[in-house]
Amino acid sequence: MLIVVGFALILVEVYLVPGFNVIGILGFLLIVFAVGYVYSESGMLGGSLALFGSTAAGAGLFYGLWKSGAWNKFILATSLRHDDELVAREHEHRARHLGKTGVAITPLRPTGVIEVDGERIEVVTEGEFIAAGSNVRVVAMDRRRYFARLDALPEPSTD
Repeated sequence: MLIVVGFALILVEVYLVPGFNVIGILGFLLIVFAVGYVYSESGMLGGSLALFGSTAAGAGLFYGLWKSGAWNKFILATSLRHDDELVAREHEHRARHLGKTGVAITPLRPTGVIEVDGERIEVVTEGEFIAAGSNVRVVAMDRRRYFARLDALPEPSTD
């Protein structure tokens, strides 16, 4: 009876209690205790039958869990590979700001926010302070941020 209760606790662990928890360990320990108890009370033949029966029942249980898809809860189903096409599209999307001019919304000391083509982006200067309201140009980018410089406005012509 203790062996059946142990397997029931393992099933409860798999289906009802998320994660690797005390219930599954308790079920396993209960099975081990029950097999040891059968060895001490029934001798070598009874203990061996209990051990082999428990092993066969455990193998059947785990095979059934595997076939039913219960193990999928323990396995990461998504891939952690890079999607090169997605990375390229994201790079193109971000690169559209390169070389464009905008206005500093916040002071850039050296990090702040600028507006380019109606979109606000966070930028880093090359170390200098740029006041809010200044014209800036996006000059570079890396994987995480944009870099901006004070944009020198062309001198008005006197023609």
